[in-house]
Amino acid sequence: MSTTLPRNPENTTAVLAVTGATAGELRSALIAEALFVAGSRDLVDAHAAHADCRTFRYEFAWRSPALGGELGAAHTVEVPFVFDVTDQPGLLGADALLGAGAPPAELAARTHAAWIAFARTGAPGWAPYERGNGHLMRIAEEWETVPGRRPEPSPSAG
Repeated sequence: MSTTLPRNPENTTAVLAVTGATAGELRSALIAEALFVAGSRDLVDAHAAHADCRTFRYEFAWRSPALGGELGAAHTVEVPFVFDVTDQPGLLGADALLGAGAPPAELAARTHAAWIAFARTGAPGWAPYERGNGHLMRIAEEWETVPGRRPEPSPSAG
């Protein structure tokens, strides 16, 4: 069964104007939310509901310059950072996963260290996720703890 969502050009135009996003960026964000974020958020909430489990959540936000910058922070871009192999020739180049140029070595070292710490101790170096606070570690050249849930949109007046 196929479902077609109703289209409202006025709403689309308003969202694009408010966010400053292109139509392609908005489409990519919606697809990412549907395919990756929503299910991950449900899984982490379910895991965190168990008192005997520590749960950690992250978002890898470093944007690969590959494909003219269009690849961005795509799914699996973090894998070479986790294993600290960002110097591998097959990962580098304009059309390769990590793009042309050298990815940030400090980001690779810190990401790798966090995963090693998690494997050894069960803690990657940031506070556990707790149901209700929804915080996650956003990993990029600068690491920061951020709310894991975006604010719910308010109904439009009118």
